[in-house]
Amino acid sequence: MKAIVLAALTVALSPVAFAAKSTVTISDARIFAPIKGTNATAGYGVITNTTDKEVTVTVEKIEPFKAVEMHETVEKDGRMSMQKVEKLTIPAKKSAELKPGGNHIMLFDPTREVKADETLKVSLKVNGKIESFEFKVIPRVETKKDEHHHHH
Repeated sequence: MKAIVLAALTVALSPVAFAAKSTVTISDARIFAPIKGTNATAGYGVITNTTDKEVTVTVEKIEPFKAVEMHETVEKDGRMSMQKVEKLTIPAKKSAELKPGGNHIMLFDPTREVKADETLKVSLKVNGKIESFEFKVIPRVETKKDEHHHHH
């Protein structure tokens, strides 16, 4: 029986195949590659509740990071700051966008180098059940035009 389940999971890598099982889908799922010398980065995407009931989503684990937290960006006394949120609540058939300047996932202390173009497994707890999603690591765009990188 185990082999059949594994085979089914292997075949079912498309989001459509997971729709029946999953309570949420994630589109545009991405994590910025950490900047050299830093130990934190952020994850973004659009989480859509595909059910007829409200769902709660918490972030559980993202390999190879030691810690992950859901954060929201709030304005306090005219200044933007981040604070941890325990969970996201998404109404039936609605979406929650994780984006810069809004809600997002913070990732801390990778145990190895995380490079652009790799795919990381993200474990979210949806209504108390762990569901896994794949997030693509994307390069952080350099803003300084005068930097030239010749070292590979």
